[in-house]
Amino acid sequence: MRLTTGIRFMIFFMITSRVNSFVGITWGRQQSQQFIPSMVVDLLLQNQIPALRLMTSASDIIQTFSGTNISMHIALNNRNIDVINTSSLAYAWVNNYVKEPIRKGVKIVELIVGLEPFSNTLLKDRVNYGVLRVMPHVREALEAMDLRNILTTTSHGIDVFNIKKVPSETEFREDIKGMMLESLKLFNKSGSPFVLNMFPLRIVRDILNYPIEFTYFDNMSNLTITDGNATYTNGVELIIDCVASTIINAGYPSMKIMIGEVGWPTDGYPFTNIQNAQRFYKGLLKFIASEKGTPLRPGPIDMFLHSLCDENLFKVTAGPFQRHWGIYDADGNPKYKIDFSLQDRNEYPTEAKGIVKMPRRWCTFNGDKSNMELVTKNYNLACDKGDCTPLELGASCGGLSEDSKISYAFNEYFQRMRQNSLTCDFDGLGKITTTDPSSGNCGFSVEILSFQDVIPYGTTIQLKV
Repeated sequence: MRLTTGIRFMIFFMITSRVNSFVGITWGRQQSQQFIPSMVVDLLLQNQIPALRLMTSASDIIQTFSGTNISMHIALNNRNIDVINTSSLAYAWVNNYVKEPIRKGVKIVELIVGLEPFSNTLLKDRVNYGVLRVMPHVREALEAMDLRNILTTTSHGIDVFNIKKVPSETEFREDIKGMMLESLKLFNKSGSPFVLNMFPLRIVRDILNYPIEFTYFDNMSNLTITDGNATYTNGVELIIDCVASTIINAGYPSMKIMIGEVGWPTDGYPFTNIQNAQRFYKGLLKFIASEKGTPLRPGPIDMFLHSLCDENLFKVTAGPFQRHWGIYDADGNPKYKIDFSLQDRNEYPTEAKGIVKMPRRWCTFNGDKSNMELVTKNYNLACDKGDCTPLELGASCGGLSEDSKISYAFNEYFQRMRQNSLTCDFDGLGKITTTDPSSGNCGFSVEILSFQDVIPYGTTIQLKV
C-alpha cells in the first residue's frame, strides 16, 4: 500500500508525540455492515492509536495495515485451534498468516493463541483446552522462520481465577490450575505477557459486590480496600493486582501483565450508557498516562480498549451488552469524548470517513392490534433477524411504549434487509416513513451502504467525507 505524505506525517507524529504508556484498541467484525479495513487504518492514524488487537487472522484484512507502523496483535481463535494441532499444520498456518504479511510490511508483534479458552462464564460456549497442545507447535514454527521476536500468549478472562475481595487471597480456579501453571511456563519461556480481558463493571458489581463507584478512577464513595501494605481506591487496580498476586505466588514475579480488553458498554447492562462510559475512560486513560501502575505492578501497563465499534451479530449468550462495546457507532460517529493520545483533551475523536448511509427512511408499526397473535409473530420474526437488545429492560430503548417497541423491531429487520420495501410489509402491519421515529436516548437506525448494494437512480444518500 502506497502511503500519502499526509499519512506518513501522521505515522511520524503518532510515534513521536506519545507518552511511554501503551494504549491500543480491539476490533471485532461481527456486524451486519463492517468498517472496511482502510477506513480503520485511517481512524487509528488520525486518532494516534499505535496498536490494534484484531479478533481474526484473515490475511486480506491484516495486509491493509502494511507500511503503517501500527503494531498488530492477531488472534488464532478457539474454533481454529484444532485445525493446526500438528507441527506441519502449525508451520503452514504461521507461514501464511504471519510470515507472509510481515514480508509485505505488516508489523505483527504478537500472536494470541486462544481467546479465553478456559472460560466458564461469558465465553463458556467457546472452551478449547487444545491451546496447550498447539502453543508449542506455533512457537516452534516461529523460531524456525526466524520470527522469535513475535510474542505468543493466550488471553484469559477473570473467570480463570477464584477472585476474592483482596488480591492476596486470589488464586487460579482449582479445576484448571494445572493448565494455568503450564500456560505460565510457556509464556515465560518466550518472554510473553499474561493477557487479561476485564469487564470492570461486572467484576465490581456482581463478583466483588462492591459499590458501582469503586469502578471509576474518580471514585466518589468512601470505599478503600486495604490488603497488607497496599491500598486500593478503584476496581481496575485491584483486579490487576489479583492477577499479579496469583502470578507471583506461582513463581513468576516479573512476568508482564497486559490488559487485552478493558471497556464499558453503552447498553444492555445496568449502569451502561454513554455518560458512564465517557467517565470511566477519562479516568482510565489518565491512569495509563500517569504510568504509576498498581501497588504490585508499578510502572506502565499496556492496555487495549474494547472496542472500536459495536458488533450487532455477536452472540448474546452472556447478555445484550456483548453487542454494545463500541466506542464508535456503526455509522462511524464516536459515541462520546475520548482522547486516545493520552493528553486528556476534552474532545471527540476523529469520525470515520467514507461511510455511506442508505436513504433516511424507517419501517414502523401501523398500530393495528386487532390480531395480537399476528403482531407477536411478526415482532419475533423481526427480532430474530435484527438486533433488539436495546429493547431489554433497563436498556436504552427499554422505556419505549409497546407500539414503539414493535416499530423498533420492524425497523431493525427492514434496515438489515437493505431497506427492501417488501420487507416492511409484516402481514400488512408495517409502513415506511421518512419521519425519524427516534425517541430520547433510543435511536432508530439507518443502515450503512455496502459495496454490493444497488441504489435506484435518483435516490438521495448520505456520504461522510
